Amino acid sequence: MRKLFWKLFPPYEVKLTIEEVKAILDQSAGPSKSILESEVVSIAKDAEKTIYSVRIDGIKPDELALLLITNVIGRHLSSGQHHTYRGVLNMTGKDMLRVWHTAQKAMLERKFVTESEVEKDNHWVMEQVKSVG
Repeated sequence: MRKLFWKLFPPYEVKLTIEEVKAILDQSAGPSKSILESEVVSIAKDAEKTIYSVRIDGIKPDELALLLITNVIGRHLSSGQHHTYRGVLNMTGKDMLRVWHTAQKAMLERKFVTESEVEKDNHWVMEQVKSVG
């Protein structure tokens, strides 16, 4: 019953997270915006997980939005769907990579992650881009 109620009337944490996702993607995404926004918003609409992340884990809605965006982009870039051929991204893939770097930079500026975590994540995503396609 609660899930149905939350679908009709999303909790405040879900609304805030979705607003943050849309604001971040409006500022930074180009051709990949429609792909990313639909996926990230659908993940954020999972009210139980979003509420748990915000209330219990203490993650701020903007941090959660950035985490969801980077996770979705990481999954897309490691899938090979947005490659012209191995190691070469197509237009959408290049835009996703740009949004990835923008999100990583925002997370670092807001002190959600450390410099070493950003370097490790950037190394991982670049390895994924090089190895698939």
